[in-house]
Amino acid sequence: MNSINIFGRLVRDPELKTYTNAKGETSSLCNFSVAVNRKFGEETDFFNCTVFGKRAEVINKFFAKGSRIAVHGSMQCSKSENKYFWNLMVDDFTFVDSKDEAKAPAESPKDTFEAIDDDVPLVTIAIYLIRSSLLTESRT
Repeated sequence: MNSINIFGRLVRDPELKTYTNAKGETSSLCNFSVAVNRKFGEETDFFNCTVFGKRAEVINKFFAKGSRIAVHGSMQCSKSENKYFWNLMVDDFTFVDSKDEAKAPAESPKDTFEAIDDDVPLVTIAIYLIRSSLLTESRT
């Protein structure tokens, strides 16, 4: 089974692109890199990640360089001129930063929730909204 979970920070701002698939439908993809500290020592691993569809649009909208993210997906290897390149194909992700720390617009969580399509897992959205409201309550 090819499955990987990582937790780290975005190395740069996400790059959103659109493409047309074989059926002629337009969709989105987002490329980003995550730095993950190793358990022991001072070394860091870097993962190039790709996500498709509405999840790509959500990551582009709510994450920026330095944002913390938890990612679940699978590793994919491609070969080019005797070099191998690994990429993490994202199946799901979780918001880790609070609303104040993330690249969130100045909308209320209710407005943000309604703007996200059904393609994004409800659990991911619910965790983000709960964390945002708990952090707001603890600061007052």
